[in-house]
Amino acid sequence: MRFGFVTGGSSAQLRHDIRYWEMLEEVELAEEMGFDFFGCPEQHFLGKYCSTSAAECFYGAVAMRTKRIRIRSCITLLPVNHPIKVAEQAATLDILSRGRYEIGTGRSNTLLQLEPFAVTPQETRARWEESLEVMVKAFTQDPFSHEGKYFKIPPRSLIPKPVQKPHPPLYVASSGIETHRIAGRKGIGLMSFSNYLGFAELARYIQAYQEGLKEAKPVGGYVTNSVGVLVVPAHCAETTKEARQNTERIAAAFTALVDVLYAELAQASPDYAYMGETAERMRGKIKDMDYIMEESAGAVVGDPAECVRQIKKFEAVGVQEMILGIDGPHHEKLMKSIELFGKYVIPQFKSIRAYP
Repeated sequence: MRFGFVTGGSSAQLRHDIRYWEMLEEVELAEEMGFDFFGCPEQHFLGKYCSTSAAECFYGAVAMRTKRIRIRSCITLLPVNHPIKVAEQAATLDILSRGRYEIGTGRSNTLLQLEPFAVTPQETRARWEESLEVMVKAFTQDPFSHEGKYFKIPPRSLIPKPVQKPHPPLYVASSGIETHRIAGRKGIGLMSFSNYLGFAELARYIQAYQEGLKEAKPVGGYVTNSVGVLVVPAHCAETTKEARQNTERIAAAFTALVDVLYAELAQASPDYAYMGETAERMRGKIKDMDYIMEESAGAVVGDPAECVRQIKKFEAVGVQEMILGIDGPHHEKLMKSIELFGKYVIPQFKSIRAYP
């Protein structure tokens, strides 16, 4: 089992000038505590819930302050970015981190961030797929060129080139079963966000990814066979009671936000219809913290022993990476959570932590 630490820079007071420096301290501690990778979500216009709209800039600072922990974009929204720019940024960060950068991609899950970039929900999958194709060409062909629906690129050479050959590992975040299957067919690592509907549903989605892998035609230079799952919230405290007290407000706000944004996007495009179904099935459970914390497959919250027990439930359905969303307005509590995960939880899963 591999462990990732993800933060979106949540800030109750909107003091991002303070929160960003706190985040750097948290990443440094996460490296010391044995976390395998760190990442931020690219989100736009979400106010106090997420402030990492230009995560690639932040990763440069992380690369300078760390030596071992890998840096994974969790995620880069390909439909609102030009793939050449993403490839250039990835290569630069791979150099600055001395070969520790990983490219996590996604389509987007809110109209908030699609509309200002003039991208429609109906085209996000096609843009994501074509962008992946362009990026891989840029990494592996010199010169490269492309003629597609969204991008027409004459022969050019990518400058600079990444350290990792033929390119940094590729991942995709997915909340729909079809994208799970597509991820397998493309031979890229999975970062599942299909949770909140329970472990049985999560297992079904993972199975779709594994079925896709059986017929994989890698979009990149190799297959990255990896099953990760993002959980929000993730929090470890001295007691389970304290852990719940620290996260119940965050969990309620996050699930309520997901409910509104998912339903909105589902109405905008049939391609996101599954999000409306998820929102509908979650509607009666948003305020049921016992369900969220215990049964949803969307959270890991408790004292160290309880967190180990919960993570073993993910392990049982085939999860290889726990991507822990450790975030919130209280820096000291987050630092303690990272420390407890590192000292008492991660060591219980060390025997199977090899990278794919």
